[in-house]
Formats: sequence, structure tokens, C-alpha cells
Amino acid sequence: MRAFRAKHRWDFVFVILLFCSPFPLAAQDKPVPSGDLKIGFLVDSLKVERWQTDVDQFQKRAAELGAQVQVEIADGNDDLQLQQAQKLLDSGAKALVLVAHDAKKGMRIVAAANRKGVPLICYERLVRNPDVTFFIGINAAAVGFLQAYTLTQQAPKGNYVLLAGSTEDVNAHILHDEQMKVLKPLVDRGDIKVVADYWIKDWSPTEAYARMAEALDRTKGDVTAVLASNDGMAGGAVQAMQDRKLPRKVLVSGQDADLAAIIRILDDTQTFTIYKPLVSQAKLAAEAAVTLAKGQQVKTNTEISVGETSIPAILLSPVVVTKDNIKQTVIKDGFQNLETIQKSLPKEKWPQ
Repeated sequence: MRAFRAKHRWDFVFVILLFCSPFPLAAQDKPVPSGDLKIGFLVDSLKVERWQTDVDQFQKRAAELGAQVQVEIADGNDDLQLQQAQKLLDSGAKALVLVAHDAKKGMRIVAAANRKGVPLICYERLVRNPDVTFFIGINAAAVGFLQAYTLTQQAPKGNYVLLAGSTEDVNAHILHDEQMKVLKPLVDRGDIKVVADYWIKDWSPTEAYARMAEALDRTKGDVTAVLASNDGMAGGAVQAMQDRKLPRKVLVSGQDADLAAIIRILDDTQTFTIYKPLVSQAKLAAEAAVTLAKGQQVKTNTEISVGETSIPAILLSPVVVTKDNIKQTVIKDGFQNLETIQKSLPKEKWPQ
């Protein structure tokens, strides 16, 4: 599946600079609250920890703006998600926010909203349909670049295992493409060897465990780094290595800054995760949905291209989180709780 591109493609220098300061978000007029505004939030699944944060923060901000939010969870069922969308449209939703399970099949939901004249925001996962009204999310290409770049800075040579996400998720393809762009020169030189490259259905930690176990058996444990595209799969990989009692440390990437991942980082079994400002993202999405539901335009100076069409967008910047900056990132933002983390670890491993 073809990755989306920002209107102006970033070079690597600009990407690195971007991570040092927040992406300039659009100034936006606060909509006048109206209790008659109904907004539908269609979510693929809550199996991954981060999505509950998105839902909670979206509902909180929308309520502050006077909107009624109906959340529908599809549990990875594309036909059910379409039915849920049609139900929301028939019930008078003035805007839809969509986290599509399958970006291709999500086109049916975009078409249904378009027929009703209801604006549709793609949240985090872009459905490549020119009728999408707005996109808000993290620049997935930047996440993939950061994951591979950070790993290769610490392990420029050795055997790598890649655990990519679901083939049905457009972001999984974007991540994998960007990771391979970083790895390819090192692979071509013979410095890095990709000994296993797996696509993991629905980003399943259980399947990641099985595939990692398979890779370890095939290489007799000779693995230097695991490029896991999210924290759930990182957890599966770490468990597989712990069960086999590998004699040396293996570097492991992640994404989402899940609580379990933060604890693994402090416990020195996961190297880093990619933190995305989900609270800000969800709040901005709620504000955009209310604005569009009122028939107004969301102010932004960013666009992404779908074919010949440019779709207005807000893209937020990802950040690498290691044991050295946990307090300054996920704890400072209130995304993770210091006391909860401390209860899970001995004092000498608490974040500094």
C-alpha cells in the first residue's frame, strides 16, 4: 500500500531538526458549544493501550465544547465498522472521526459520509480517498525513520529482526518503508543483515512472540537488534528472548510509550520507545470535529496528497523516549504516572 507524502517531502536534516521542537500546530478558533452537535468516533480496536487514551481525551475535549460523542469499537471487523458508521450517519451525526481497521475497506465509510454530506476526519490512519475532509495524526514516516535511525546509531552492525505491524494498516507500511530506507545502505555494505522480517497481524504481541521465537531458533540466538514497530510487539519479542535466556543484551525499539514499555526501558529490557503526544492529538481532533460539524473550516497550513487532491492536515511530532528522559516526556505530559511506575520497579531503577 502506497505511503502518503506530505506536500513538501522532508529531507533527513529537516526531520532531525523537527524533533527538537514541536511541529507548528494550527491556530484554531474555539467553537461555540452546542449541545445539539453529535459526533461519531469510529475506533478500530482498544486492544492496544494507547487507543483508550485517545478515546478518553477526545470525549473530554468534545464535551467541553458542548458536543455529544458516540464511540463505536469495531474490534477489527471491517464490515461491523461500516455498519457502525451507517448507524451514526442515520442517527444524525454531524461529523465522523475514523480510525480505520483496513484503510482500503475504510473507503466505504468515506463514501457513505460523503453521500450524506457529513465531514469525515481520518485519525492516525489515512484512508486514501480524496473525499476525506481532514487528517490528523503523527507523521508515521518520521516515526519509522526515528526507530531505525536510533537503533542503527547504537548497533551499526549485526543481525536485525524486523517486526512490522498489520498489513491492513497503512501506517505499518509507512513505518516499514522508512525503516528500510535507513537500513538499506548498511545492509548493502554488509554491516547489517536482516535475518527475519515479519508482518504481524493486528499488531499482536502473541504473534510477535511466536515470530521472534522462530527467528531466535533459526539464528541460534544470534540477534543484535529487534526493530519492533510498536510496544506491544516489542513486549512479545522481549518475552521470547527472556524465555530463551539469551546470554547477551539485544536492543529493542518500540512505539506508543505504553506503561509496560516504560517499565521495560527502566528495567533495561527495551531500549527505547517513540512517544506521540496523544493527548494533544485527541484534543485537536475533537476541536476539528466540532468545527467541521458546525460547517466551519479548520485552520491549518499543512496538507497531505491523495492522488491529485490535497487534504488539510495537522501532523504532530514524535519523540524518542529512553530511560534518560522519561520524566521530561511522558511523565511531564501526564501520559504516564510516576507513582505507578515506581510501584513496578525497585528504587534503583526509578526514572531520574
